[in-house]
Amino acid sequence: LCSKLVIDELFRSGKSFKTYPLRVIYNPLEESDSTAKLLISVPKKRFGKAVSRNRIKRLIRETYRLNKNDMVEKWQADGKYFALAFVYIGNDIPKYEDLNITVQQILETLKSK
Repeated sequence: LCSKLVIDELFRSGKSFKTYPLRVIYNPLEESDSTAKLLISVPKKRFGKAVSRNRIKRLIRETYRLNKNDMVEKWQADGKYFALAFVYIGNDIPKYEDLNITVQQILETLKSK
């Protein structure tokens, strides 16, 4: 997700929910080249070192990549397009297994919406 207009609209009028350690913001799009566009944010205020922020973003990206197939297939069948933002709200670097479970729960919730 790289369009400034879409990002502004997402944070202004998108709906959100929390599944610790992630806050998810989502907003339907009218038309898009892909079913789901993703933005991942890790605050500099909590993680001063870029190495830590990048590690968390890589973990989130990988868990999303491995678990997104069912959700994307359902949205493609329904002709829906969404902009998603994952904002990390935890205070420490997560373990892959914990983050994987969290992302699976988030995608199940999103699939039903």
